[in-house]
Formats: sequence, structure tokens, C-alpha cells
Amino acid sequence: MASGLNGSICGLLTQDVFPVNDTAGFINDAVLSAVNAPLCVFAFLSNLVAIVAVVKTPSLHKPSTILLCGLALADCLTGVISHPLFIARRLMIHRAHISCDYQLELYVLHRCSMRLSTLLSFVILTVMSFDRQYALSKPLHYRADITNRAFNVSLDGLAWPVLLHASVTTSQRHSLDVS
Repeated sequence: MASGLNGSICGLLTQDVFPVNDTAGFINDAVLSAVNAPLCVFAFLSNLVAIVAVVKTPSLHKPSTILLCGLALADCLTGVISHPLFIARRLMIHRAHISCDYQLELYVLHRCSMRLSTLLSFVILTVMSFDRQYALSKPLHYRADITNRAFNVSLDGLAWPVLLHASVTTSQRHSLDVS
């Protein structure tokens, strides 16, 4: 990644398009931000409603529904963390020719949050596919073997090491030189 850095403009990657006093680019980013802002709120609130409904309803406390709650939690995190960072980054990129304040840090935070939320979604989807495969191939064993407690323990044992590994490799890849 270090070879793609453009040292002349805030240390950001060359793939970023830096507007040069371009009102059309600013209007485009403003409209993009205006569309993304309500979608962030909607993504968070709608997934939060799904999580609260499952938590409050005891009949929904099943392993497959717990996995759906995990997916809703990943979407909540995306709506609360990743998308607002994207909006801030798109609006602050127009200040790159004036000031480099927090441009690189914002870029790194945005990329790390997107990678972690995407990885969390993929881990949950993978566990869901194995869960459904086991439920379809051995339905009688599935009901006896998969209880809520055993399922939660196995999910915690799988998800946290994967997310920890991803956060360490992402932070190593985007280490910031603060001088």
C-alpha cells in the first residue's frame, strides 16, 4: 500500500479524486451525502427494530434467529459508523488543497470500519450457511445438538478470533506515522 501513497496531497491514495475548485464535484458529493444521511438513519433504526423484536420475544430465541440478529447488528454498525465516516470523508476531501487536517486518519478509519463490518457480515453468513446445511442434512440430530447455549458458545469462539485477526492486519496495513 505504501507505493500507492501520494505524498504531495495529504498522504492519501492516488485513487482518490481531488477536486480543484470544482463546484460540480462538490455538488455531486453534497447530493451523495444528502442521500446517504437518511439511509444511515434508516439502516440503523430498521435493524435495531429487528434486534429488539427478537430480544423481546422469547419464542424467537432460536439459533437461526440469533444469526439473523448478528447480521442486523453488523448492518447497524455499518449505518452508525461506516456510512457517516464516508459522508465526512467525501465532504472533507474538498478541503485537501487547503488543509490536510485529519484527511489520512479519516481515510484509515473509514476503510477499517468498512472492512470490519463487511468481514463480520461474511462470517455470520458463513456460519448461517453451515447451520442451515447441518439442519437440512441431519434434522433430528440438529434439534438435539444445537441448543441456544451451545450455539452461542460456538459462534463466539468463531467470530471473535476472525475479527481480531482482521483488525490487527488492517491496522498494520494502515499504520499511521504521527510525527
